Amino acid sequence: MWELPMALGILTKTGQRAWGRAAGESRNSQTHSSNPVGPRFRYLHASRARAGNPPPGGSERGPKLERNSWLFLPGAPTHPPGGYIQPVPTERLVVPAALAGKRLDRILDTLVEARSRSQLQKLVRRGHVRVGGKRVVRSNVHVDGRVEIEIELRGDPPAEPPTLVHEDPAFLVVEKQSGILTHAADRSHGESLARQLEALWGPLPRDLGDERPGIVHRLDRETSGLIVVARTPEAMRALRDAFAAREVEKTYLALVHGLPREAEFEITEPIGPVPGKADRQEIRPPTGAKSAATRISLVESFEHHALLACAPHTGRRHQIRVHLAAHRLPVWGDPLYGTRSTRPLPNHVPAPKRLALHAHRLSFRHPVSGERLAFTSPLPDDLACAVEALRQPDAY
Repeated sequence: MWELPMALGILTKTGQRAWGRAAGESRNSQTHSSNPVGPRFRYLHASRARAGNPPPGGSERGPKLERNSWLFLPGAPTHPPGGYIQPVPTERLVVPAALAGKRLDRILDTLVEARSRSQLQKLVRRGHVRVGGKRVVRSNVHVDGRVEIEIELRGDPPAEPPTLVHEDPAFLVVEKQSGILTHAADRSHGESLARQLEALWGPLPRDLGDERPGIVHRLDRETSGLIVVARTPEAMRALRDAFAAREVEKTYLALVHGLPREAEFEITEPIGPVPGKADRQEIRPPTGAKSAATRISLVESFEHHALLACAPHTGRRHQIRVHLAAHRLPVWGDPLYGTRSTRPLPNHVPAPKRLALHAHRLSFRHPVSGERLAFTSPLPDDLACAVEALRQPDAY
């Protein structure tokens, strides 16, 4: 049974810290006052500059401008639309002899630590990579040794690394961040938790394939929270057996639309793939249905939303999300199983920009000693902030 006081104790500290940041003054708010010493200036886009109005000290035609450059001229607003232009970080590399003749994406994946292979391939497709001074847009070109490669590291930085919760010679327990795959798909070398783990802790057992080193179970890309990772083949087999025997206890916290009719209940509808839609699941599909059971407990209720504790007894794909959506309790931010009838969060509540589902508790037996272990992870700041805001008397 879900212990409500324990849950509230876990959530309160993080929630207060996060809510304090959100309720305070915006980090980006700035007051631009006039300069008492000299004139105010603004940036003017070159495509809008008129040759008949040259800047002070300039020629009649004005200075020669590159397209998309900016002039610093007397005037009003203090910054250009979209903010100040920041220089693009550029990295220059020379292909070593050991990589001569290899594909460009393989070379970049080896030499550039700041991006995953999928991110590097996207940079190539968008024309941000030059080989020998010439721009290339295909990742499969072969590059000779001692050739210089110039790459503009645009776009988002790598995903935030996992947080270590517990380290043991046989296994690791880490917190996966939202927005990253647990493991890459077959033959894919994109960003994933498995890739991060090997970069941080070295080689892991590959009993389930090269794309799943150490991975015993998985979380959806947008789900955050606890995951156990095997470090030895023996631990891998022991943990896999424990999951297969349903001896591992898992509890998730979910912020949902709607209010449950009961404080505790169990959902047991079978789940299977939606015909013709490989990425979606549904209850009672015409074919391929598998038994599924999820125990639901109410942690906290608000006027139109609720925080639920979800304990799945089986491990079907998207199980919690499908079961909750089928009972008109879709998880906040779910792009697959949310419905148009869901009530949005109040305007002043900081809505999480992600799926509001977090793997909060994980309990299993030590793969070597057999001792029962339990680990917990509080709600991330973005979810805790929303929960704390919903607790306020004037939330709705």
